[in-house]
Order: sequence, then structure tokens, then C-alpha cells
Amino acid sequence: MGVWGALAGAFVLLLVLLAWWARAEASSKDSRSDWDASLREQGESVEACSSEIVSQIFSVNDLEFISGLESPGLERLFRRERTAVALHWVQETSATISRILQRHLEASRLSSDLEIAMEARILLQYVRLKLNCGILFALIHLLGPQRLAGPALHTERLTQRIGEALREFQSAAQLRDGAGTP
Repeated sequence: MGVWGALAGAFVLLLVLLAWWARAEASSKDSRSDWDASLREQGESVEACSSEIVSQIFSVNDLEFISGLESPGLERLFRRERTAVALHWVQETSATISRILQRHLEASRLSSDLEIAMEARILLQYVRLKLNCGILFALIHLLGPQRLAGPALHTERLTQRIGEALREFQSAAQLRDGAGTP
């Protein structure tokens, strides 16, 4: 019963944290929509952050510097602000993943020959990335961003990779569909 109870407790905790993350994501949706709309008006695309930016957001170096100043108030402020930036990055990454999938779904509707296995892999990758974002969101609240550079960079690389793969899919589908048209 001890192992099963621990597993059940962990599962319930994960569900609660994911619900918390989903609620926070929904509440930030309006501000993200306004930001996305302003970028579209300016002709800019919204893409995931570079690895360098993600590394800096989750870096321990700045915290070590601030801690060295021996100012508890400044350290609290830094931790709070860095946590807010990291949480914003997770929300933006999650939104980017959703936009990538949305673009893929639009391209898939126009494609004449979908491959079920490929679509299943894309769906699994999407679910995996969204789950990574949910877990990162919860862990940032629990541990702070400085301990999560590895998982954040992994999520960023996967997001970049799926974005590139889906852009290639869209280009190939356009070429294939264009070649079949007189």
C-alpha cells in the first residue's frame, strides 16, 4: 500500500499542478493575444526564444552574484522577478507550441495524402512538449528557475525541432500539392 499510495499521491499532485498551470495559462491568454496581435501588425513572427536567452533565464550565475552582495531584500526581489520571467517563458513556449500545431493542422487539412504514423508522432511530440511545459511551470514554483536549466533547454530544443520539422512538412506538402495541380 505504501508504494501505491505514494504513486497515487504523486499522480494527484501532478494533476493539481497541471490544473494550476492551465489556469495560469488561461489567465495570461488575453495579454498574450494582445502581444501577438501587435507583433502581427508590425509584420513580425512570434517564435521560441533562442538557447542563449533560455540559458540566461535559468542560469545560476546571476543569483550567485546577487547572493554575493549579501542583501536579503535584493535577493528576494531577484528570485521573485527571475521566477516571473521563467514562468512567462514557459507560457510563451507553450503558446508557441500551440501555434506550431495549429499551423500544422491548417496545412494538414490541405494535404491530399496524410500519413497516419507521422501525424501520430507529431501529436505525441505535441503532448510531450505541453506536458514538459506544465511540469516546468510547477517545478519553477517549487524549486525556482536556477535548478531547471537542463529541462528548460531540452524543452526549447524540442520546440525548435518540431517547429523546423513542421515547416519542412508544410513546404513539402505545398510542393507536392502544387505539382499535382495543372
